[in-house]
Amino acid sequence: MKESENMFCNSIYYKPFSHIYTEEQVMESKAVSSVISHFKRAEIIKIKNYRDVFNRPNQSFSAQKKTPALILAKKEGELVYKGAPFCQSFGSEDFYYTSFVLNCIYDCEYCYLRGMYASGNVVVFVNYEDFFSEVRKISENKNIFLCISYDTDLLVLEGILGFCRRWYDFAAENKNVNIELRTKCGNIDFLRRLKPLDNFIIAFTLSPEEVIKLYEHKTASLEKRLEAARETAETGFPLRLSFDPLLKIPNFEQVYGRLIKKCFETLEGKKIRDIGVGSFRISPDYIKAMRKSYPNSIIAAYPYENTEGACSYSREDNRRMLEFMTDCIKKYCGMEKIYLWNT
Repeated sequence: MKESENMFCNSIYYKPFSHIYTEEQVMESKAVSSVISHFKRAEIIKIKNYRDVFNRPNQSFSAQKKTPALILAKKEGELVYKGAPFCQSFGSEDFYYTSFVLNCIYDCEYCYLRGMYASGNVVVFVNYEDFFSEVRKISENKNIFLCISYDTDLLVLEGILGFCRRWYDFAAENKNVNIELRTKCGNIDFLRRLKPLDNFIIAFTLSPEEVIKLYEHKTASLEKRLEAARETAETGFPLRLSFDPLLKIPNFEQVYGRLIKKCFETLEGKKIRDIGVGSFRISPDYIKAMRKSYPNSIIAAYPYENTEGACSYSREDNRRMLEFMTDCIKKYCGMEKIYLWNT
């Protein structure tokens, strides 16, 4: 088995993509051939449309997450979306997101993808030029903020997809598009060979090691993320930190206080572009689906309050957590760098 087949996490027992479904219309494309070349032992299955596999009824998201299949397809219809109210715009009035990939190799227990999709398999859209064309149209006469990794972690898949590099090249040619690549990965090899771009932002989601071990399955450790973030800043790429979502856990202030201290022992505040802080929130439909798929999940079972269409902790709990985080962070960098999300 090639190394790329087991590159996604430290566990030798986690070997995704033993089955690869490929739409007939993209079967002969160079992009598909490139991806399949990484998985010599995979069974290749031809399909008409990715929805026939991804959207079929009576699937088990939790079971499929253990050994996900890969689905290679062409995306039709809408390719770029207006930024969702659950996400942070970092002050941008023209906020959009797009997804080359649906679903994630990582398996965070609080992730909305657990409630968004019926399938735990991973869909990769290989018609990336169509996505680029759409972004060019949207940004023709304005500057936009574009998130490219909300529905997956693109960086952990870079070794087989190369999509991060394609977005980098796009950013180099389209200076009015500010691209955010968000990750929980600790590997930034592809950045080391590239010239920094002001409009290509690398954002690291940072959580206490206690949260990572309990809830952020298969992700990089806090130490590896911080080392990658430090190197990102040293290369000259814009660095964004994301303390989001905050989880209401026992000893919140002690645990998250240690997190902030460790972060700024590793990173210089002046080298950080900005910082996002937000409490856990999710749509009512998604949390309902998560409770069905994961009946023993502590996070899914929590009695959240529904405030204006967002299920989250109480306003008082959110206020307390956000104020604490703000007080800790502002000791190391200015308030103008901190962006908050709250219900």
